[in-house]
Amino acid sequence: MKTYLSCLMVFLLWACNKKNTEHLSDLELNKIKWEALAIDSYTYTFQITCFCLIEATLPKSVEVSNGKIITVNQVAYDSEAHWGVMTIPQLFDRIEQAEENNSFVIEVSYHPEKGYPTSLYIDEEEMMADEEMGYMVSDLSY
Repeated sequence: MKTYLSCLMVFLLWACNKKNTEHLSDLELNKIKWEALAIDSYTYTFQITCFCLIEATLPKSVEVSNGKIITVNQVAYDSEAHWGVMTIPQLFDRIEQAEENNSFVIEVSYHPEKGYPTSLYIDEEEMMADEEMGYMVSDLSY
């Protein structure tokens, strides 16, 4: 609870000082919102869009506990079997990675209050076909 209150105070102070927020990107502002909630156990629906096997693109019910994926569709998480499934912090990391790599297209929508990415589309290379990836998060609860 102390951590939550501390993070919330930092966020509120930052949000109240326009000079500080003018220099923050959408990614940074939304990451602060998410981290201020101090949520490490939650469930959500996760979906990938890509030129992949259809099984990879089906919506998945994901459970995260203590910051780690525990189950996907009520089955114990396996990184190979559940390729591409990410936690919310891992999605933020993926956005940062795409920005650092100067990806050709990065389109992100964030939850307006909680800050987590609700949709993410990345096209790494303009001249490469079929490497685009999309991620959608919905029905988040904690």
